[in-house]
Amino acid sequence: LLALDEGLDAKAEAIATCGARVFVTGLGVSESAVKLMHAHDVLVGVVCGQVKHAVAAVRAGCDFIVAQGTEAGGHTGNAALFTLLPQVRASVPARVPVVAAGGIHNGASFVAALSLGAAGAWIGTRFLASYEANTVKGYKERLLPATWRDATITRYYTGKPCRVLGNAKTKAFEASGEKPAPFPQQFAKSVADGNNHLLAADNHLLDGTAEEFMPAGQVVGSIGHILPAGQIVHSIIAEATQVLSSLQKLAPRQAKL
Repeated sequence: LLALDEGLDAKAEAIATCGARVFVTGLGVSESAVKLMHAHDVLVGVVCGQVKHAVAAVRAGCDFIVAQGTEAGGHTGNAALFTLLPQVRASVPARVPVVAAGGIHNGASFVAALSLGAAGAWIGTRFLASYEANTVKGYKERLLPATWRDATITRYYTGKPCRVLGNAKTKAFEASGEKPAPFPQQFAKSVADGNNHLLAADNHLLDGTAEEFMPAGQVVGSIGHILPAGQIVHSIIAEATQVLSSLQKLAPRQAKL
């Protein structure tokens, strides 16, 4: 959910009372929503692309921060993860876990995030290319040949900067200089145009158009196969273990006196 959603409090109450354990929001969070979630023992997280947003989220009472670098897919800011993550970690209390998002797809990138102070990873694009991901037809297949240059930022689909797989529509929109409608009106417009089925309940049954809304991070250039989600998780853990073992070998040994 987004802080700008109409009827946010009603939606938040529905989530809090349905048995959910975690509530994550983008574009801010209201203190009333946080209190409602906490009353039902639901953890609250906020996705942030700027340090000031992370500080404000903690002030509102959230339980953890997702620090999202600009390389991530979907709505995104301007700071890369390696710049943003340590600054967020240093700006919020130690008791608040900071989760890293943007460019994480394997064990090595996971360990890198941990080394910068992350308590965990928020992984999106890698899991889009999994058999379990609920996407329009053709979405996953378009991820495989894409390079990092294909993950471009546009305001066409939502009115806010959003990193997606570029296409003829995004190129024409950016080149035109057209001003998008505010969010969420622009989101509704791209739905009306027939190019946005992201929230459709039956989107896995639909054929994606050539101008379909397909959020994707720059890490897409490192993804070459569609795999079961479980295999992706086990692979990340196994590689992370190997990387940590290799790094330990680099640590200077204490000289014998």
